[in-house]
Amino acid sequence: MEPTGGKPLTLAILGTGAMGRYWTYRLRAVHPWIVGEVPPPYHLKDHGVQDVLAPRHFSWDETPPRAPDVVVLATKWRRMGCAIPWIRQHASGSFVVSLMNGMGQEEALAGIPSLVLAAGITTAAVTRFDQTTPAIEIRSPGETLLPETRDPREHVLREWAHTHQWEWQWRSAEEMRSLRWQKLLQNSVINPLTALADCPNGDLPRHPLWSLSAPLLAEGESVAHGLGIAIPDDMAMRVHALTEATAHNISSMLQDVREGNATEIDAINGYIARKGQTLGIPTPAHQALWQLISQLRA
Repeated sequence: MEPTGGKPLTLAILGTGAMGRYWTYRLRAVHPWIVGEVPPPYHLKDHGVQDVLAPRHFSWDETPPRAPDVVVLATKWRRMGCAIPWIRQHASGSFVVSLMNGMGQEEALAGIPSLVLAAGITTAAVTRFDQTTPAIEIRSPGETLLPETRDPREHVLREWAHTHQWEWQWRSAEEMRSLRWQKLLQNSVINPLTALADCPNGDLPRHPLWSLSAPLLAEGESVAHGLGIAIPDDMAMRVHALTEATAHNISSMLQDVREGNATEIDAINGYIARKGQTLGIPTPAHQALWQLISQLRA
């Protein structure tokens, strides 16, 4: 499949952590590059099926042979200091598909005006195991939603997704804003509370920290409404259902805490708190968790 210019479409995945490896596996039919610190091979387990991936790899300071047409941004927020300069230098006119946790991608990439950003969401659940070799286990493929754009490269991605059964779906820009905020609210409860409780998602509703879920959701919904974003009335039920549906999952934030890495709290609860401050909406529960999780690595 080729874009309107007639040349083959080149796709690069930024991030060599769990999600970067996962997308390298899911998109392997189009032979993506992968960019980041950890070189392949990557071992993986997908519901009993084991495989080894050896994609073309570039470190952050290597120059690729040509500019990629599409960039899948699958890195952690702590690596955005590497990803943004890489995009600016090697892919400033690319179509960037962001599948990162949290919010703030638009602001982070605003200094590269020629790129097209499609900020989506994914519920894929992946755990990284790097004790001896780089490895991941896929817990669930989840679903992946992207905003509709008028860029011709989106058409190529739609064709690829259909041909290779990626199960990507596209929604209107307005609907995606709501969906992204719904996921942000879910993450703002489950991620920091599991990180503090040191428990899998399914144990959280029985933990005393679960009492914070109600004020976290109330504050987050107030900020969303202040921004003119529609949020369903049953978010509390949705969050509880998500803990059950992902009962055995270890949240990405808890994985970071256990590994001694910087978390994505700034892009989740911190983002809600900052937006609340701009709107004059108090967010004391989000402020508290933002500070608590940040101190875990202080």
